[in-house]
Amino acid sequence: MSFRQTLSKIMSGLRLKEYTSSLFIRLLLGFTVVISFMVSFIWYSVVFYRGSLEEEVINHNTLNLQKTSENYDRLIDSIHSSILTFSLELEGTQDEVIDYSHAVSTMKKIRLLVSNRALYLDNLLLLSKDSGFAIEKGRGSDIETMFRRYYASPDYSVAFWQDQFSQPDKFRLLPESVFAERDDFGWTEEKKLLPIIMRNEGLPNFYLLAMVDADHMYKELGQSVNDYFYILNEQGQPIYNSSKRADIAFPKFPGPSGHVMKDNVYYFYKKGENGLTYVHLLPDRSISGQVRWNFSFVLLLVLTITFSVIVSLLISVRLNTPVKRIIHAIQMWNVPLTLESGIKEFNIIHDKINDILQTNRDIHQDMSNKESLLRYYAYSNMLKKIRFQDGSDLARVTEDRSFVLLLVQVSYKSKLSLLNVQEERATSFIREYVNRIIAQTYADSITFQMEMDQIVSIVFTDKNDPRIAQTLEQVHHMLETESEYCFFTLTASGGTEDWNEAYQTGLSQLKRRKFGCETQVVTADGTQDEDAGLSQAQEEELDANLYSGNAAPALQLVRRVLGKMSKRGQSAQSVLHFAESVVLRTQKSLQQRQIEPEPARVALADLQSCYTYEYLDEILSSMMERSSKLVRETVEKRDHIIDFVYDYLEQHYDKDITLDSIADKLNISRGYLSRYFKEKTGEYFVDYVNSVRINKAKKLLLHPDIRIQDAAQSVGYQNINSFNRMFKKLTGITPTEFRKNELH
Repeated sequence: MSFRQTLSKIMSGLRLKEYTSSLFIRLLLGFTVVISFMVSFIWYSVVFYRGSLEEEVINHNTLNLQKTSENYDRLIDSIHSSILTFSLELEGTQDEVIDYSHAVSTMKKIRLLVSNRALYLDNLLLLSKDSGFAIEKGRGSDIETMFRRYYASPDYSVAFWQDQFSQPDKFRLLPESVFAERDDFGWTEEKKLLPIIMRNEGLPNFYLLAMVDADHMYKELGQSVNDYFYILNEQGQPIYNSSKRADIAFPKFPGPSGHVMKDNVYYFYKKGENGLTYVHLLPDRSISGQVRWNFSFVLLLVLTITFSVIVSLLISVRLNTPVKRIIHAIQMWNVPLTLESGIKEFNIIHDKINDILQTNRDIHQDMSNKESLLRYYAYSNMLKKIRFQDGSDLARVTEDRSFVLLLVQVSYKSKLSLLNVQEERATSFIREYVNRIIAQTYADSITFQMEMDQIVSIVFTDKNDPRIAQTLEQVHHMLETESEYCFFTLTASGGTEDWNEAYQTGLSQLKRRKFGCETQVVTADGTQDEDAGLSQAQEEELDANLYSGNAAPALQLVRRVLGKMSKRGQSAQSVLHFAESVVLRTQKSLQQRQIEPEPARVALADLQSCYTYEYLDEILSSMMERSSKLVRETVEKRDHIIDFVYDYLEQHYDKDITLDSIADKLNISRGYLSRYFKEKTGEYFVDYVNSVRINKAKKLLLHPDIRIQDAAQSVGYQNINSFNRMFKKLTGITPTEFRKNELH
């Protein structure tokens, strides 16, 4: 071979490789290979397995029937042994006179046995010849009543059941029949049951009748592919028929198991050890149809192959043409790349176009994130009136258009903790919902989370735009679906060029929401709350009751005010402010009695999550009752008013002390304190103050270096004459004489 021929062959081989690496050729070859494998597999299946299909179906049904018969044999043996064991425990059933205590015990045992679902028993009847009595799980009666009224059947008469006492069979399955309870209005509670008669040799005048739910038993134990299943007794008579068809003529079944074909029907049979024959019918058309189905499938396969080849060719052409154009356009400005796979077009498209698109996406995403972040900071800073470092505001960043702020305040309920979601994250989800609804009307709106529980939307429109109210109502309707976990306050604020002013106005409007746990829309023209708090007299009455531990009148007074607030629909801020004032008064009352104000602290904490009048009443009533109990317990130990006066004078005897000042500190009236002190101590308040001061002065006068005037001032007397006069009145001598007598 010459050098030229060798070179030509090599070049031809290279061109062949280049040609076969084309997308069009690869697609067409790929489709051809897949179609070829599919045809080979189907052809092999049809040729080698079509003849054995009928045999496989027969074997499958034979095995299913064998499994079914084994299941039935085991179950019937289990029923036989269980009931026979049960009959060994019977007492008092052979007597001519019924022992009702034994009968009740027997019924309990029957219920226990019937409750075993593995036996599929609907009931078990015990029939006694001597007493003529029958017992089942729920009742006992004579045999005639039992089978004429409670277990009436069109196939079995009362005489039939009475005649069974004379039959020798120890175990016998009777054909399935309908049993029902019969009354004056007809038959009720119909059931299809399979009766089984059993006898215990030790009880000759007695037999047991098991009522088996045969349909339920077939659903659990049957392995048939259809509902043509029969159970035949030793005489070849059907005792159970799953298809409920009319009686059919069964062929003779030679041998213990197998199948017989008669009138284009396969009769699969299996004779059990208990004398029963289990039969499954399968029409020949079911098997033949499956065989014919394979030939139909071959025809369908030919059509599918033809269609697949045509579609493969069309798809290859339609994909290859635009790809070649794209490659040509890309190669005009790009250098060739090393191939990473056998298809050069895919390598070029993947490496180049994907790089371009990815770079473009990265740039746009980065710009979008930065622009979104910049706008968020710009608007949030303008709303909060935060300036740049150079001192200028942010007006140059934001649009110079009319705007309206839509504010959404989120209040979370304690049930949110069950979702294991933090409040801040939940608010971000809610922000997305709010943004979607508002953007449907205002496409250029901006929605962001201003605080952990606050969402702000900026819509660029006029304040009087009627769509504002419609949008708020749409948001309201959507947010109401989350009422199980939170509630919301919505408002709109605008009509000004000052962003901070609009925001502060919106915050003020949010505070006017009515007290309650429902989502509310607060309008800008809402009325201010009227003062529904306590009057001066009511405050004194409340303080006196709190100090005295009288919870009932104090709570009644608070409830009257809360009822008035509820009628007027006052704001949550007003209601909670009033409740907080009541809590603080309770706290002050406890502190005055030197009692740890734990109930008030608990109430203050609970108020943070209080949003209904019912819960508020619960908080305040619990606090007042606990506080009242503490006061009563303390009062029983000592008199707080007298102790307070004593302790206060002991510490402040050198100050200006009056009856009015002490009464104010005790939150009681001057007259009440005067009468109470006189009644409890037997002396007037003023006399006691003077006696304390004079006693303190006596101790000071024992020091010769202390002047009398200084001693008088130290115990609260600013006028020396008043001190001398009071000293002599209480001691009978002057201060000078007292010092002289005591020091000499």
